[in-house]
Amino acid sequence: MTIRNILHGAAGLVIIAACAASPAPSSAQSLAGRVQAAPTSRVQFEFPAKSGVCGDGQSFLSSGNGSSYYGNVNVINGVSTQPCSTGPVRVVVDRADAVVTNIETVAGPLHPAEGATDLGTVSGREAVDYLMSIATKTDGRASREAIMPAALADGVDITPTLVAIARDQNRPLDTRRSALSWLARDDATNSDAQAGRATDLLLSIARDDNETQSLRRSALGMLARVGHGAGVPALVRLAADNSSSWTAQESLRALAQSGDPRARDFLRREIARTDLPDAMLIDVIRGLGDTQATGQDIALLRNTFTSTSSDRARSTIMDVIAQRGTATDTKWLLGIARDVNQSVQTRRRAIELAARGTTGSAEALAMYDKMDDPTLKSTLIQIYAQNNDRASLDKLIAIAKTDSNYTLRRRAIESLSRTQDPRARQALVELTTR
Repeated sequence: MTIRNILHGAAGLVIIAACAASPAPSSAQSLAGRVQAAPTSRVQFEFPAKSGVCGDGQSFLSSGNGSSYYGNVNVINGVSTQPCSTGPVRVVVDRADAVVTNIETVAGPLHPAEGATDLGTVSGREAVDYLMSIATKTDGRASREAIMPAALADGVDITPTLVAIARDQNRPLDTRRSALSWLARDDATNSDAQAGRATDLLLSIARDDNETQSLRRSALGMLARVGHGAGVPALVRLAADNSSSWTAQESLRALAQSGDPRARDFLRREIARTDLPDAMLIDVIRGLGDTQATGQDIALLRNTFTSTSSDRARSTIMDVIAQRGTATDTKWLLGIARDVNQSVQTRRRAIELAARGTTGSAEALAMYDKMDDPTLKSTLIQIYAQNNDRASLDKLIAIAKTDSNYTLRRRAIESLSRTQDPRARQALVELTTR
């Protein structure tokens, strides 16, 4: 071999060694390392989103189950009024002294974040590893904010990490609550096995006396939302078990907020019990009387009004029935107002609620002369003053001029003095010149 060849070979070895010793290209660095090495405090990156995720790329996104929206969005009947376009998930990370302080998440068309270093597209696995390391190790709101984008990554199951966070009593409560919430979602529990795991975890936390009541309450509420209603039977069992009154009551409240048919059937059975504690009876009443109330539910509430001796329960029944606002409901309330066997307090409340309805306002005008109790008449005077219509003003003038009860006349005069209506002013002049 010639000297020239030897030198040429040696030079090649030097070049190879130099290449091997040089730093790896940035694409080979971990995402965490690339974020830390960024020259600005704001860093952004994007990654593929799971099916169904959409947004406007700037201010809001939908997580993919068709009803959960995050950010600034107008929603009518569960549907966004703004275009929601599919696209990658974009995360913008803010840092202070190398510590992540804030995480913003959008989806859809890509828009650059002002003042941010753009790391471009990363894999879902890279994004999840980085984000969940923040969720499991960082304090502050960033730990909670890191969970949502990780849950939106395509093809990556974060369930084991969510479970670990939910069980970790050293994690902030908001972060643990967020982990529970994402575990219970329909799109996270779309198989019986997933729903079963979520139910078991939520039950274990709800029953754990060493956990804070706040987290236990959240776990019970989320049981009602586990995919395909998998958590409802467990809630029914807990609500029916009076050995733990706090757990039973909180379970019942969770069922009262659920639209699941099994939950509503349980509430219908519970309202017939005579040994139900007052607080639990109130929750049953509110649950049955919500926007999903049927004619059967309203009939049960009216029967309970007649049979119960609880003033709180009776008042709550009137409240929930009045919220429906139908002519039939108003007529029922007016019947209570006229019933001399009811307490004055109950009759007064019935008058106030009935008067809010269209038919109730007219009925209230005719009711004054049929009432004997001054307290109820005083309530009617207050209602007439609030109505601010011609018929109510005429009634106030008549009371001010002719009622035999001096106190009631004075109340009517005081009401007339607070209005600028010329007819009221004229009536007051006539009264002062008598």
